[in-house]
Amino acid sequence: MVNSLAIPDLKIDRTKKLLSPEAKYHELKQQWYFHPSSWYNRKKGSYDGEGCNQFTGCIPECKFYLEKGKLSENEGFD
Repeated sequence: MVNSLAIPDLKIDRTKKLLSPEAKYHELKQQWYFHPSSWYNRKKGSYDGEGCNQFTGCIPECKFYLEKGKLSENEGFD
C-alpha cells in the first residue's frame, strides 16, 4: 500500500524539476514566509520588524534578496 502522504510530495518534486533555475528562484522568492529569516519561520506570531516579510520583501542577507537569480536542482530554502 502506498502512503497517501507521499503522493503530494512526489507531485511537488516532479513540478520543481520542471522549473528552470530562474523560475525556481522566482517561485521560492515569492514564498517569503519559508525564508529562514522571516518572522513566520522564526515563529514570532507577527511581523517583528526583522527579516523577510510581506511588507518589504527580502532582507540583504537573504539569498532571495536580488530581483533575479538562479537555483540549482537541489537548492531550496536551506
